Amino acid sequence: MNIPSNHLRESIRLLTRIRHTRSTLPVLTHVLATLDAAGITLAVTDLDRWLETRTPTTAGPYEPEAFLIPPDAVKVIKQADKNTDIRISCKGPGKRRELRLVMTCGGISVASRHPTLDVSEFPARPDIGGEEIRIPAKTMESLATIAKCASSDVTRHVLNGVFFTPEDDGRLVATDGRRLACAPAEVPPTPFILPNPSVNVLMHPGFTSVEAHVRMQKLEETEWIAIRSGNHLLISKLIEGKYPNYRQVIPDKATELVTFSPAHRTSVIKWLRGLSDRSSAVNLTWEKKGHLTLTQRTAPDTSAVLRVSVEIEGNPPPVAFNPRFLADALEVGGTLCLNDGQSPGICRHPSGRLCVVMPMRPTTATAATADQAESATAA
Repeated sequence: MNIPSNHLRESIRLLTRIRHTRSTLPVLTHVLATLDAAGITLAVTDLDRWLETRTPTTAGPYEPEAFLIPPDAVKVIKQADKNTDIRISCKGPGKRRELRLVMTCGGISVASRHPTLDVSEFPARPDIGGEEIRIPAKTMESLATIAKCASSDVTRHVLNGVFFTPEDDGRLVATDGRRLACAPAEVPPTPFILPNPSVNVLMHPGFTSVEAHVRMQKLEETEWIAIRSGNHLLISKLIEGKYPNYRQVIPDKATELVTFSPAHRTSVIKWLRGLSDRSSAVNLTWEKKGHLTLTQRTAPDTSAVLRVSVEIEGNPPPVAFNPRFLADALEVGGTLCLNDGQSPGICRHPSGRLCVVMPMRPTTATAATADQAESATAA
């Protein structure tokens, strides 16, 4: 069979979002290839997730066939020239089975052989039935926006994913206990928690660019979800447990408003992510003329200062935040809502997205000269 190298490379890039090559079971490090008249389907699994994508093939007299592509063959395939075809064939039975590749690399035709396993050793794909539910592409876009706020602490298992809930006309929620992001979205009528590795797969453009179709089913006491988007399919286990009450974390009152222009918000996010010390607090102080000064003090004689123009409503208090958490919050929304220096702040977006971020203990800011402030000013 002949497969365009561009299509194959794009498929491999998607499949590597599941870390199947780190498995201790040799068969799970392989890619399952299934050929039929419509094209070739490539799939990987780590037993908790199954990910597959369909790739078109050059027309030919193909017979239905399935075989495994070993990891060393995948590395070779990545080296093929763009806009060329890769010829793949599989020969031999059982332990003597091998994969043969013929491709163009650096303008030269090269051939290689790779021992592979029998396809019967590969785990069977979970068969997920149930009613199919449509989810618009906008839901997947919102998922990518808030996913950074999910916890990665293995001791907080129920927070290691994004919560899909039909409450309040549909919401996506992610939190790690120090910040919480929430976005309105069209979701299935049954609430569930999608684990972080599966969320990472859905953040691929192949899933965020078109609508998805979802099925959910319980198999052998385990909840599974199947999400199909275009030529891609993700089947994943769900996190079991009760998600905490996210509503009680969102402050009822935050009347002091600070709004960033799109350009200034981008500059602030870039500055925050570029700080060498990502754990020391960044102090936010305000001027009546409509300017915000962000200061991080890392040593008695060392500080980083940024001064930007903002729209201020009310009298926002001085406050301090973790720079990484503040950057994530500003990516969710460009209006920072405050109550006082000890209460959580909220970054809101006109679409209804929001991110609650806990303040830190303010540090004594190093006084910056006028020249320092001017040189650090964004716009």
